Amino acid sequence: MRIGVDIDGVIADTFVLLVRELNNYFQADLALQDINDYNIFKVYGLSDADMFKFLREKEEALMEGPALKDGAAQCLSMLAQKHAIFLVSARNEKYRPQTEKWLRKHAIPYHGLILLGSHDKREACSRISVDLFIEDSLKNAHQISSCGVPVLLLDAPYNQGQLPPLVRRCSSWEEIFEVIERGDLGGIGNGCKK
Repeated sequence: MRIGVDIDGVIADTFVLLVRELNNYFQADLALQDINDYNIFKVYGLSDADMFKFLREKEEALMEGPALKDGAAQCLSMLAQKHAIFLVSARNEKYRPQTEKWLRKHAIPYHGLILLGSHDKREACSRISVDLFIEDSLKNAHQISSCGVPVLLLDAPYNQGQLPPLVRRCSSWEEIFEVIERGDLGGIGNGCKK
């Protein structure tokens, strides 16, 4: 099977780092549980100017600093023995060196790395013919599943809401691994094939 996997919020515990950095930078006191929207800057009530200033000053720390999500490296290592793993991220291509360094540091196995610079992953899913995608954004899960690809949505406070038919919520990497190992996708989706 060809499995697409998001990086931030799925492999990298990016939102924990973002909350900490935003709290320090803007003297705020939010917790991850307070982040009820994938657009974290909206939750903080930031203007575009403040957001871009923060990102400019903190970009290196945000790319290289996230901790690893619990179970991600171990489960991906086991999955990579049987399946092709394609990392598909909204990160900009200019962050490839930092991203590759972070992936090496955490021993994340993958067969391809696609940095889109955009959150719309449908074209990439089609181009690489993924059979399944692992994501943390509900909006992205809707888009990806709209082209017939089943999505396992890693549960987070910011991705609550109604799930489309091809999206299944999972609470951990261990659950994701078990669903894939059992082939428990309910026979849904044929992937975005060319």
